[in-house]
Amino acid sequence: MPEITIRNATEADNATLAELERRSPLVFATHELVIDRGQDYFAAARLMEEAAVLVAEVDGTPAGVMCGAIHRAPIGGVERTLVYIHHARIPPEYQRMGLGRRLAGRLREMFAGRGVDSQYWYIAPDNARSQGFASAAANRWSFGPQMLSIETAENGGSWCGRWATATDAEELAAIFNAGHAGEELFAPYTVESLRARMTRAPKQYSWGSVLLGRGAAVGVYREGDWVRTLSRTAEGEDVHPPGAIALDYGCPPGRENELFDLFRCVCAVLAGDGFADLTAFTSPGALLGDHLRALATSIRPLDFWTPDIPEPEGARGHGLYLDPVHF
Repeated sequence: MPEITIRNATEADNATLAELERRSPLVFATHELVIDRGQDYFAAARLMEEAAVLVAEVDGTPAGVMCGAIHRAPIGGVERTLVYIHHARIPPEYQRMGLGRRLAGRLREMFAGRGVDSQYWYIAPDNARSQGFASAAANRWSFGPQMLSIETAENGGSWCGRWATATDAEELAAIFNAGHAGEELFAPYTVESLRARMTRAPKQYSWGSVLLGRGAAVGVYREGDWVRTLSRTAEGEDVHPPGAIALDYGCPPGRENELFDLFRCVCAVLAGDGFADLTAFTSPGALLGDHLRALATSIRPLDFWTPDIPEPEGARGHGLYLDPVHF
C-alpha cells in the first residue's frame, strides 16, 4: 500500500503546485482547460481573507492539491461561517486513490474549531469529473451563479469616471452594497472590511483598480497578469489571450445606465492593454443581472452546493452572490 500524507503547502511548493495544476486539466464535454499559475501559484489566495492550501503526497511525491477559504456570509438571512472548497487538482495517475476525499477531510479538520456551518463549491454542469465527486453531497441549489464572458473589443466605450482612491472607501462600500442588497452570500461591506479587501494584495487589486462614477463603480482584477489558460482538444491546443475579472461592481437603483457605461469604459481600457475578455458574475434574481447579461458574449451557468444548509425558500427571487475572490 502506498503511504499517503497530507500537509500544508508553503511558498516553497510554488513550482510543484503549479505543475500539478497544469497536469490536472478541467475536463469538459468538448475540451480540456489547462490553468497555468506560472511563477506565483499563491496569487489568488492572497486576495482571500483567510485561505489554506493543502498538498497530498504519495510515497513522498506530490500528487494532489486542494484549497479552502473560510469567511462569513449570510444564507437565508442568517450569517454563516462557510468554507469555500476550490482548486482541487489531482493528476490522472493519482486519481481513484481517495486523495480528494482525504484533502477535503483535512480541510474540515483544520476549520472544525471555527464553528463552520457548511462547506460550499461551484461546478460547471459539463465538468463530469468534478460533478461525480460532488454527486453524493446534499443540498445542490435549484439555481446557481452565472459566469458572464464580455469581449472587451466589442464592448469598449468612451472614457467616463475616475480611478478611485482610499478616500472613496465609504462611497464605494455604499455603492457595492446597493448593487447586491439581499443576495444570498453577499456580506455587506463596512468601510473597514472594504479597506481590508483593498490592502490584502495591493499589487493585484486595490483602490486604483476601481473605476468610480457619480453613483456606480466597477473594480477590475487583471487576472491575466497572474494566470494563463489554454484549451486542449483532439485538434491541438489554443492558448487564450489574457483576461480580467470584475471583482466588485454596483450602483443604487436608477444608476444602472451609468454602471453599464463604466463597464464599457473598463472594456476599452482592457482591450487597449491586450486583455480580450472581462468576466463578471451574476445570477437569476440578482438586482443587476439583466444589465450585465446584456453585455455578455456568453453566459455559463454553474451548479452550487451548500451540503449542510438547504437552499432557503425564495432564494431564487433575490439572487446568489459569487465573490470572484472565492472562485
